[in-house]
Amino acid sequence: MKKLVILAIATVFLLAACGKNKVDDSAAKEYIKISKETITLFNEEKFDEMRTMFDATMKDALSVEQLQEVSDIVKESGEFVSFEKESIAKKEQYFVATITAKYKEDNRVYTITLDEQQQVAGFFVK
Repeated sequence: MKKLVILAIATVFLLAACGKNKVDDSAAKEYIKISKETITLFNEEKFDEMRTMFDATMKDALSVEQLQEVSDIVKESGEFVSFEKESIAKKEQYFVATITAKYKEDNRVYTITLDEQQQVAGFFVK
């Protein structure tokens, strides 16, 4: 009986901790939309326009030339086809969108971190 009570308490704490990272639906839709816009600009090689979405740290950390280098690697996956899976989570003061993009030859997973001002604070592609 004692183990059951401890298990129940642990479950409540675990669920409470998970709940803090939940993003409400309207915010999730907005952050996913911004993330997809970022990926679209990346795919279209509109790097200057893409960088206008970056926060100051990202602008300093990721140049147009570096974006072009990453784009050249992604091009090996073929032409962009569609967005497949998407999710969003809140980590501290940031929103982290994970979006799978289908290309003709391969899939790529984008992880885009956005701050509360909806600026891109991280851009990663696998």
